[in-house]
Amino acid sequence: MSAETTAPSLLFGPGLTDVRMMVVAHTSFRRELRLAVPAVRRVRVGDVRRAEEVAAHVDLWTGLVEHHHSIEDELLWDRLVERVPDELAPLVQLMEDQHESVHRLLDGCPPLVSVWRASASVDDGTRLADHLAGLGAALCEHLDAEESRVLPLMARHITPGEWEEFTERGMESIPKGMLLTGFGMMLYEGDPEAIALEVAKLPAPLRPILPVLGRWAFRRYARRMHGTATPQRGTD
Repeated sequence: MSAETTAPSLLFGPGLTDVRMMVVAHTSFRRELRLAVPAVRRVRVGDVRRAEEVAAHVDLWTGLVEHHHSIEDELLWDRLVERVPDELAPLVQLMEDQHESVHRLLDGCPPLVSVWRASASVDDGTRLADHLAGLGAALCEHLDAEESRVLPLMARHITPGEWEEFTERGMESIPKGMLLTGFGMMLYEGDPEAIALEVAKLPAPLRPILPVLGRWAFRRYARRMHGTATPQRGTD
């Protein structure tokens, strides 16, 4: 994360909507897309079974990022433009240019993934890994800018109800079979206080169980995908 990352105190508190879970989600995006690059490069030539596993990981995370940006534009950005146009004016071109760059790179992923998952060749893997490296760099630049410059505006001008709608819609793109793993991914390095508030919304019998199951599911997934239960963190 860049040195200009927003102080947490600007993202929650009296009179503010708590938007810290956006940072939690962003951190998972950073980590998993960065780690997808070496995961692709490690696949042995011709190992189409392993290529399929890693390709599914790439599809999952590029899809999650695309959905996140889509509902962000629909539910948050347009409301900010209406409510605080003067405060947002210096950021509009930057955010739109960065979104366009990220989406152009996202759009380029499916054909590269499709070719590589079928061939598991060195050349196809190199093209995909290089493309993912470019996507990761562009995405991290955008997320850093958004966290430092836009999230504080969201905390002040997006209502708690609107934020809840956004977080609920965000869950739509997570496959049901990945929900526990996704929860564990957030627990791995997300803000413990922010996550605790989300856990408190669960039915009482689930509160002590889901964190344990989520951490187990993530460790299992990380060992299979990245070769370690403790992969490099998205905040590194």
